[in-house]
Amino acid sequence: MKTCPQCSVAYPDAVEYCPRDGQKLPGAPVETQALYDPLIGSTIDGRYVVEALLGQGGMGFVYAGRHAIIDKRVAIKVLRADSSDDSAAQRFLVEAKAASRIGHQNIVDITDFGVLPGGQAYFVMEFLDGPTLGKLMHEGGPVPPLRCISIAAQIARGLQAAHDKGIIHRDLKPENVFVLTQEQKDSVKIVDFGIAKDQSYQKKLTQVGMVLGTPEYMSPEQATGQPTDHRVDQYALGCILYEMLCGDVPFKLDTPTKTLTAHVFTPVVPPSQRRPDLRIPPPLEAVCLRALQKKPGERFADLREMMAALDRVETELKGGAPAPRPSSRPAAPVSAPSDTLGEIAAVRKSRVGLYVGAGAAVAVVAFGAALLLTRKSPPAQPPVAVAPVPPPTAPAPKPPEAPRPAAAGDIEIDLRTRPAGAEVFEGAERLGVTPLHLKRRRGDAAMVLTFRHAGYKEERRDVVPNADKDIEVVLDAKRERVAHHSEKSGTTGAKRSDPPTREPPDSPQPRKRVSDLRNPFE
Repeated sequence: MKTCPQCSVAYPDAVEYCPRDGQKLPGAPVETQALYDPLIGSTIDGRYVVEALLGQGGMGFVYAGRHAIIDKRVAIKVLRADSSDDSAAQRFLVEAKAASRIGHQNIVDITDFGVLPGGQAYFVMEFLDGPTLGKLMHEGGPVPPLRCISIAAQIARGLQAAHDKGIIHRDLKPENVFVLTQEQKDSVKIVDFGIAKDQSYQKKLTQVGMVLGTPEYMSPEQATGQPTDHRVDQYALGCILYEMLCGDVPFKLDTPTKTLTAHVFTPVVPPSQRRPDLRIPPPLEAVCLRALQKKPGERFADLREMMAALDRVETELKGGAPAPRPSSRPAAPVSAPSDTLGEIAAVRKSRVGLYVGAGAAVAVVAFGAALLLTRKSPPAQPPVAVAPVPPPTAPAPKPPEAPRPAAAGDIEIDLRTRPAGAEVFEGAERLGVTPLHLKRRRGDAAMVLTFRHAGYKEERRDVVPNADKDIEVVLDAKRERVAHHSEKSGTTGAKRSDPPTREPPDSPQPRKRVSDLRNPFE
């Protein structure tokens, strides 16, 4: 245990800073730790000297150690003595094999494996000298967009390497991501493959319906015990990206069960609406929200596609693209930035001046025409006066075309549904009812639009606002299963109010509907 020198509160050895006052906690001496942990100070297999306890988890303890011969710092993970059942030992072995098999710069490197005299398995991995992503966000708050992209892209790169080897992490969270500094740049390392799913391993370590993971970062299919694939890691990465952008996870309720239920049924509030005071780029927010789609089929096909999207956003942000929120002052979630409002006011004033000037010019021309009509002019003058009039009328429509370059960044989208009257949502924001006309700034980041209509299945469309579009969505009607069954089970001409006792005992009874909650995977 470590004691804070300022508030005198004791914390576990894994905690480095006091959460109350931010003071750095003093390291516990090896002699003090050895009183409680006989492994500290010992040498494992004649090669690894155990120096101190770094932390502990559900499966084991992690120690700081040093190779006795080459004097290289290492980390040693030892299986808990009370986790001696076969499944825990097998998971521990799968973690060691999985991480060592991947062999990627963004995955922690496993170098050795063995068994202690007491029967506990252990493995040796590289020592990571740096904070976890969780600690980084706890101390610094939301992460700047470009740094978010760098960290998320490295996590995606490491996970994709694992997926290519048939390994799914299934417990990705900020505490399992270390952010090291190499050559003044962030270098990410993913650790803790303790509940990883190795698709090449034939023996099942989990039962159908078993839920493993951290509730705040679990995908809907993982939360409901459905079959999982590589896209659960993408969803967890989406939760981490969301947390980096706005400083909090998408869902965190009173109990783990409520949190899991929210992952399954509750729409995600966009980060820009959660923290309107932050300048969150819309293209980066779109990447995050797509990774957080409820249905796996609506996420990115794989993490390579997500990495490509992050690269495009990074190029756009570094290339001086117009900022989504030009004003540095806090803005309301839906209101336009103050700078934009100022530009609109300026344009309106200029238009008013233009209209007044045009009206004055028309009045002068009318007055001159009246004078010409009242004056007696020589006969030769009318042809001369009339002849020049047609040429100026030809280029007259050209002045309205001059402002077009200024509006080149805007496109128009017309949305229609069959039947009409469907509500249209972008994320959690309701845009209106079809038929609907939208104006958007031209860009390459896809908008995820959701169409909802009573009695019809929900539909989603990815719309890229790179040109004017006319989109029609055909909605499929929902099947009324319960009503159809009750009609078949009843006799011809029987009223619904008839008591069930009048039916023959062998007639099938309508099944009771247990819950009105829909299955999000249908």
